[in-house]
Amino acid sequence: MPGLFKHLSVAQMAALFCLGSLGVTWLGVFLCRREAHRWIHGRRNANEMIGLTLTAFCTLYGILLGLLAVEAYQDFSAVGDVVSKEALAIAALHQDFEGFPQPTRSELQEKLRDYAREAIDAVHPPPDIPQDPHSSSRALTALFEQVMNFQPRLRSQEMVQTETFTRLNALVEHRRYLNAAGRDGIPSALWWVVCLGGFLLIALLCIFDMEPHVHLILSGAMALFMGSVVFLIAALDNPFNGGLTIDSAPIEAVLTTMGR
Repeated sequence: MPGLFKHLSVAQMAALFCLGSLGVTWLGVFLCRREAHRWIHGRRNANEMIGLTLTAFCTLYGILLGLLAVEAYQDFSAVGDVVSKEALAIAALHQDFEGFPQPTRSELQEKLRDYAREAIDAVHPPPDIPQDPHSSSRALTALFEQVMNFQPRLRSQEMVQTETFTRLNALVEHRRYLNAAGRDGIPSALWWVVCLGGFLLIALLCIFDMEPHVHLILSGAMALFMGSVVFLIAALDNPFNGGLTIDSAPIEAVLTTMGR
């Protein structure tokens, strides 16, 4: 998603895309109506050819927007699944730490609670700082160091230590995936194509020759729908900051359970 929209709420983004598209379309209708009638419809009515062109263009542009919307939703859902898996891994680690002797057990569980709080903050970073969700984690590094330095005395403790390393490696994988998901998104080249297609669609709508009130109604309906689809894509494009964001409820629920 373009950086300009990352700090907007869902309502602000919806108003920007939907009302902005509607306003530009109606303004184009008012400004181009007389000139389009003189240049294009002066000798014969060209509505039929414009309609055929608009139909073909809407098909291609609709396919592009549909594919982008599906891709954005799938990526958004995948990030939500990884957040849930991260919460499950935290809960499993908290249970595994029960196999360590005191005071190591309490120290590891406290560090794990610190990591859970850090993960919750990373899901919804403040909008006024550069977005880098789930980058480096001091709490996770501290967990690795303490588990690595632990010297098991019993066979059961050695098994618990091995299982703990497996769980910690899973957390690292989840963190790296979320880090990549927070930075990546729809390429800027595709956004330029979407913008160009939107302006071309509005231009084709503006040069129709029909009754003014009918022209405004039909072009307005098309513009609102186009703006809503582009808004949906932009809102889903960044799951951590701006638009629709991932819910941190799974990690919060696990943290509440660990605090009991």
